[in-house]
Amino acid sequence: MAIIKYEATCKLCGQQAVLKNFTLSTADGLLKFCCEGCLNIYQLLNNCQITR
Repeated sequence: MAIIKYEATCKLCGQQAVLKNFTLSTADGLLKFCCEGCLNIYQLLNNCQITR
């Protein structure tokens, strides 16, 4: 059985960020998220503008 390691974790919940579609460019750099829900919640909580 192979062990798969994921380097990226979701900026909001800490889950593995496997999909590349859920990212946000900020002044701090590129943030990765595990799903669209976490991405949207992060934007709401941090008053981020949508740039994609």
